[in-house]
Amino acid sequence: MLLHYFVTLVISFALSIILTPFVIKLSYKIGAVDKPDKRKVHTRIVPRLGGLAIYGGIAGALVYVFNIIDLSFSILLASTIIVLTGIIDDRYNIKPWQKLFGQMIATLIILIDGFSINYITIPFTDGYYLEINSWIALPITIIWIIGITNAINLIDGLDGLAAGVSAIAAFSIFAIAASMGNIPVALIALAILGSTSGFLFFNFNPAKIFMGDTGSLLLGFLLAVLSVMGFKQVTFVTLIIPIIILAVPITDTLIAIVRRKVNKMGIMDADKNHLHHRLLDSGFTHKQAVLFIYFIAGVFGTAAVFLNNANLLSSMIVYGLLLLIIELLIEKLALISKKYRPLITLYDRVKVVIIDNNYNKYNRKG
Repeated sequence: MLLHYFVTLVISFALSIILTPFVIKLSYKIGAVDKPDKRKVHTRIVPRLGGLAIYGGIAGALVYVFNIIDLSFSILLASTIIVLTGIIDDRYNIKPWQKLFGQMIATLIILIDGFSINYITIPFTDGYYLEINSWIALPITIIWIIGITNAINLIDGLDGLAAGVSAIAAFSIFAIAASMGNIPVALIALAILGSTSGFLFFNFNPAKIFMGDTGSLLLGFLLAVLSVMGFKQVTFVTLIIPIIILAVPITDTLIAIVRRKVNKMGIMDADKNHLHHRLLDSGFTHKQAVLFIYFIAGVFGTAAVFLNNANLLSSMIVYGLLLLIIELLIEKLALISKKYRPLITLYDRVKVVIIDNNYNKYNRKG
């Protein structure tokens, strides 16, 4: 199986590198380009159909995978619908509900083929889980797939950001799947890893091409589907594990919703207060911001791999540390608002008390 893993990775990587220059030319030819505006970080016109090259790499690798294992064709079919939706949006800037319609069709194809979240493992227990009734499983699965699909789309704001975070998530999923013997998930994860890695040669700052909605929707959709495929095996991926793997896009999306509610904005209203925007405002360069988010994604991905086989005490410690990291990032970068600083405020008060006590002790001794 190691040979098949290697070949899958090489096929997707090579095809992505080969196809991207052709996609750059195609993007200019059909007018699928990203023009700078007040919401954009870039200052020049950049082709934005890069997701097509990513899709080509993944699809080519999946054709190979279809020949070595029994893998449902529905995944490739649903991915194709997602890509077509993205291409139309990258060219014509369609409305959100129209993009959602394409996502729903793709998700329904996955559901019809029998993929859904059937179990939820209970955290901090020794393998206990809840079996979900089918009438509840379907809406949960739809919300999960649509949510993750759009979460990756929302973090696609800096050169190489979405591709790199997706590659890290794919590698984490591969590591867990391979360790548990889930070969289909492992192979698809490698196809994603190879294709996104190849695309990064052209997409890292300064980017020659953006992945556009074609790429971000595709990567989000496939990562969501992979986690759902894992749910079919109770021992493979719990509900918590994929959340940790995808913590960066999930957290950024949830914070954006809270922030917009706090500021009395519509949930769909755009702003420049996402994690990558706040890092830039804090003095990070473009590359530094991207690499910092890679690091965070890597930490969470590594934690997810560890937690998959960790004991109860270790799990509780790691969960606590991860939550602390998230909270501190939210407060330090003012991701919700500049006034939201409960932990930092508490720390400052405790520090003042300690300093005052030490000062009083020193004066009494004097």
